[in-house]
Amino acid sequence: MSRLPHEVFPWATATPIAALLVGIALLLFGRRLFWLFVAVIGFMAGWYLAMGGGRHGATGGGLLVALVAGLIGLVLALVVQKVAVALAGFFVGAYLLAGLLGWQLPPLRPGQQLVLLAAGVVAAVLALALFDLALILYSAIAGAGLILENVHLHLGGNARLLALVVLAAVGAAFQARWLQRPVLRR
Repeated sequence: MSRLPHEVFPWATATPIAALLVGIALLLFGRRLFWLFVAVIGFMAGWYLAMGGGRHGATGGGLLVALVAGLIGLVLALVVQKVAVALAGFFVGAYLLAGLLGWQLPPLRPGQQLVLLAAGVVAAVLALALFDLALILYSAIAGAGLILENVHLHLGGNARLLALVVLAAVGAAFQARWLQRPVLRR
């Protein structure tokens, strides 16, 4: 049975209101705010690595590592867009697959590490090949995950996965439709 464990976004419960607001922003405006998307993914990766996979309580050092990773993601997004999007795609792809397979991060067995590495590389290549579409999809997935982690609907297993897919699809459709509108009307 596929499930999306709480460990996919381990930092989200530490600041639920902020995480919920960021989730909504990513879900609805992730493509336009791609710098926010990449900064959030950097923060999530830094927090996750600093906290040892969410098994430890929050610490000042862990928050500092996460903030630095988020700032690195932000700088990359502003300076080197394609590299930032590829890195964000890599992390979203690896985290999503780990969540769908129910794998606890870390520790992983070597075979699992290779599978996540391959998933990350495929997601990074897709992000580069389909830049706008990848930003819309990845930001909608990340936003939907953050929202579900902070709404506490007590969904389990397939219902949680279905809610993630439906919410991400609604967000992606909104973003795709919103991108077709001109930003400034004369």
